[in-house]
Amino acid sequence: MDRRGLLRGGLVGLTGAAAASLIGCAPGTAMLPPPEPMDLGPFSCGIASGVHSDTAVVLWTRFAPAALAGPVEVAWQVASDPGFAQIVQSGTGIGSAQNDGCIKVLADNLPAGQTLWYRFTVDGLSSPIGRTKTLPAPGSTPASVRLAVASCQNFSAGFYPAWRAIESEELDAVVFLGDYIYEYEGRPSPLDVRFDASVEATDLPSYRAKYKMYRSDPELRAAHAAHPFAPVWDDHEFINDYDRVSLLRFPERAAAAYQAWFEYQPVWRIDADQIYRRARWGNLLDLSLLDTRQYRDPHITGPNGERLSVGSSADLPLRQVHDAGRSILGEAQRDWLLDGFGQAQGNGVTWKLVANQVMITPTRLVDLDEPALRALRPDLPKHAGIYGNFDDWSGYSWERDQLTQRVSADGITNLGFLTGDIHSFWQAQVRRDFDEPFSPVVAQEFVCGSISSTGIDYAGDFAPLLELGVATLRPEFRYADFRRRGFGLVECTPSHASVEYRTVNTRTSNLSSPSAQPKRRVRFDWPAGTQKVSITRG
Repeated sequence: MDRRGLLRGGLVGLTGAAAASLIGCAPGTAMLPPPEPMDLGPFSCGIASGVHSDTAVVLWTRFAPAALAGPVEVAWQVASDPGFAQIVQSGTGIGSAQNDGCIKVLADNLPAGQTLWYRFTVDGLSSPIGRTKTLPAPGSTPASVRLAVASCQNFSAGFYPAWRAIESEELDAVVFLGDYIYEYEGRPSPLDVRFDASVEATDLPSYRAKYKMYRSDPELRAAHAAHPFAPVWDDHEFINDYDRVSLLRFPERAAAAYQAWFEYQPVWRIDADQIYRRARWGNLLDLSLLDTRQYRDPHITGPNGERLSVGSSADLPLRQVHDAGRSILGEAQRDWLLDGFGQAQGNGVTWKLVANQVMITPTRLVDLDEPALRALRPDLPKHAGIYGNFDDWSGYSWERDQLTQRVSADGITNLGFLTGDIHSFWQAQVRRDFDEPFSPVVAQEFVCGSISSTGIDYAGDFAPLLELGVATLRPEFRYADFRRRGFGLVECTPSHASVEYRTVNTRTSNLSSPSAQPKRRVRFDWPAGTQKVSITRG
């Protein structure tokens, strides 16, 4: 069972409903026929920019003819105005069959904290014009930083009104938490609303084809043109629920998946396939972008080699999730993350946010770490319980304890986790020890839904009951929405942070319809220096 299994089966037990009653109850939706071929020109995948530093941004485009007849030299320009009267930097990049026509450049020596415009040209042919922004100068204190937070955009499962809404916002960046593509073969499904004829991605051509299909969506292209992105991958950019052993089992497929991601994402390579990195908006916000996939220890498996994602951790084999040293980050990334928190705190940075693919708050369905049970079973591991998802940090409880204890000991303030993956909206406090009700809160977690990927809403009337059931879990969740698609909006100021969850109807092809317009479902307000997060619904 994959991690979405907790929504299909694990949480159902909270309401007393039978899992079997959920099967086959998806509402019928007519899938659109295959689109007519469109001539989008040589820059058919649009343009994009990526967050990099206070003096540089990453610029990206794909010049389609270069993939077939390259190499082709493509010119780029960065200007301080949308009319390109004041060019501040320019240069060239090369598109060829070796990079599938993708041109990616690091535009450097730019002014700090500035909105800039960019474009690409080839022999008089011009790309669309994009807007980007450099990070503020070190030591500066911006009045505010606004981020959109998004993840999980299954192409066939829904349209992209969320990207249209994000495109229209005034933002400093878009944080994308992974599952930009889905490697699965396109197959007709009762849950699909648009045509996907792609094969399963297993090699470089098929992974590249996935990115081209996703970038064929005009709303996604418009969002990329409007804002710089700070993306990380999760699992579907390679294969579902993978870990570091998967890289050893399928090395050629992994290499193809990673190559295609780097070709199509506006991210400048740091060191080989490392994607964890940091962006800082002066002394206001430090953003750590994680990789919870390629360094993680293997999933626990059953007697037949099946991957175990749900169950009791009181006994073997699943009690191994509590083993000392078991890591979702790897030692080097863990040290980098924790040291970075300390450096940001020492530098007087107000807010520390983490772009985190999978939930750090556990979905523990039954608490087995209680005094009465421990009296009967002294051998129970710390945090023993029946869990709904071992693909997230619950499968690596020792490392979560290492993180929360270090954050507490170092006095790290204003720490928040921005999470994707689970196709639903959640909010919770992160305690130093979640089994101790009076343990101090050391962070907040905001799970920001999915752009289009389907969640528990296919279960119809069961979704509200499951949301109520989540409120009874320990540790507790303060908010849950399993019915809707959308994104998060984060705003940080020196005295206050807010997070809003905006939802849209992804099932309609009419993106101008009222249901496709973004609606704020909830707002969380967080005064700096406290853990008193207030909730306003609507």
